[in-house]
Amino acid sequence: MKKTAVIFANGCEEGEALTIVDILRRAELPCDIVGLTGDEITGAHNIVMKADKVFNGSLDDYDMVVLPGGYGGAAAMRDDDRLIAAIQEMNKEGKGISAICAAPIVLNKASLLEGKKFTCYPSTAKEITQGTYVNQIIVKDGNLLTSQGPATAYAFAYAIVDALGGDSLTVKNRMVYFNAFDSNVNIPSHEATIPLPEKTTDKRVAVLMVEGYEESETIQIVDMLRRMNITTHTFKFIDDEFVLSMQGMKIKADKKFSDEIKEYDVLVVPGGRTAGAKLIADESVQNMLKYFNANNKLIAGMCSGTTVLHAAGVLEGKKVTGYTGYAEKLTGANFCEDVAVYDKNVVTSQGPATPFPFAFKIMEALGVDASPLKERILYYVAGGR
Repeated sequence: MKKTAVIFANGCEEGEALTIVDILRRAELPCDIVGLTGDEITGAHNIVMKADKVFNGSLDDYDMVVLPGGYGGAAAMRDDDRLIAAIQEMNKEGKGISAICAAPIVLNKASLLEGKKFTCYPSTAKEITQGTYVNQIIVKDGNLLTSQGPATAYAFAYAIVDALGGDSLTVKNRMVYFNAFDSNVNIPSHEATIPLPEKTTDKRVAVLMVEGYEESETIQIVDMLRRMNITTHTFKFIDDEFVLSMQGMKIKADKKFSDEIKEYDVLVVPGGRTAGAKLIADESVQNMLKYFNANNKLIAGMCSGTTVLHAAGVLEGKKVTGYTGYAEKLTGANFCEDVAVYDKNVVTSQGPATPFPFAFKIMEALGVDASPLKERILYYVAGGR
């Protein structure tokens, strides 16, 4: 079975990087997070992630290398001569090389784009001196696979699964990808010029991270909220700094669960069945949800997180959505098929591929206009619903 290395460098786009690993592992394809310079990586939005291995100058053990975006991370990869040499060697052997967002600048440095078609984040194309830029969300040319930006990470990861001989359609269906994205859309990307606001709200968001949580769901939510300068902290339930996720990734939490959360304005419960079961059984979490509800504070849950909200009795009589088949689990609520729903003080969403509309709905509930963010991450270009 073909094995993939996903290079994590300081300044990488956390949502992109973790979603790629998440989807490869869901497809049961061997995948290592390889830290470029160490086993702890701090992303562009101050999310700290733990690598499986540290890059030792060689990628000989891998059939595919994936380079996530984020200009800081891409620049670090471009300027690492060891990585450039390793990628060039992989190219000579005809192995797979994939890059998204700003990361094609690495391929340019390695002289791999000459005579090739590629894509990248629109503004990054100016920095690439080789090859032919194609305005599509995914471009495959020989052993090279490229993509455009944060919102195209799902389509990019599924394309990598296919390139490795995996079954991307099964993974898409399980993640309810088609509920969140229209794969038939064909909107040309453009340079996103609307600046993100420096200040959007004084409200603060608490995101729960218990072992077994859905890492890509959770981090995409945190990523999106922090991009809009909404103060967002993750809360763990263990003494260790890093919390183990459903697909075996380790993410550093900001704080430990405590009554401090009562000072926050929004409480978010991401998915993950194992995590959901733990949170349902945790009386302190159930009491916290009841406190938020009694004080009309905003509560948000997606995927299995909706069952945690149901257990606390905070969904009663409210319009909600949830994962496929959850209408029978979320009794007492008014279940609908919308991808994300905001009713009264509750926001809900469906599954692993829906954190973007979920995060946007949280912003809507906070009175924050998500339009600039949607443009910057190429959400509609990617077919976001």
